Amino acid sequence: MKKIILFVAVGFISLTAFAQDDATTDKPKSFIGVTGGYTNLMGNIIKSDYSNNSSGYANSMGYNTGIDGAYYFSKYVGIGGVFSFASFSAANLQSMSDGYKNDFDVDSVSVTVTTKYNFYNFFVGPYFSIPVKKFTIDLRVLGGLTLMNTPEFDIFIEDGGKPHPCAQNISHGSSFGSQLGAGIRYSITKNIAIKLNADYYLTDPNITIHNSNRVANVGRLVTNYHETITMLNVNLGLAYQFGK
Repeated sequence: MKKIILFVAVGFISLTAFAQDDATTDKPKSFIGVTGGYTNLMGNIIKSDYSNNSSGYANSMGYNTGIDGAYYFSKYVGIGGVFSFASFSAANLQSMSDGYKNDFDVDSVSVTVTTKYNFYNFFVGPYFSIPVKKFTIDLRVLGGLTLMNTPEFDIFIEDGGKPHPCAQNISHGSSFGSQLGAGIRYSITKNIAIKLNADYYLTDPNITIHNSNRVANVGRLVTNYHETITMLNVNLGLAYQFGK
């Protein structure tokens, strides 16, 4: 994954250097657009080590969607923002079920999840853009508020024919988040452009995890989740560009 990020970064830097030679004298067009695509989740949150409470049992593959835009007040520099949503399902739940079964010493345990890891991001920051004929190369550094929801892990325990359900409940937290990205816009008409973006995202939430119906003080019990979370977003989008 680090090699992919490095390859993308070097590619955009090389393209930007080349573009400066052919850049027009026009100011980049301010725009507003919609975007969406693939997100690769990274960090301890994707691990599935039952004995390690840093493991989040999240799927590394997810998606994101959002609205972005920028207003340019000089030849190359503008201010913009992104409102985005990213979502990831849970994964490898059988290892969690097996761990609870061994710790509780019961006949069977089944762990299911009915919700997902969800991230809501409200970011603003500077854009640096270079127009090259029908293309515009965008670089951006954004930061702001991230709201995060954890899924609910429903733990159904059965022993001696008697059910004992409990749960690690849906929990919520907020933190500062940021992303560094680069992209290309291509004008298909005077005001409409298609765009491709790649963004590296980072946040560090500190979430109090709520549990219910835990009658035994054994087994995996997560009461707080404070781990650095990173993502790589690769998106396609459509933008409306203002001006002639």
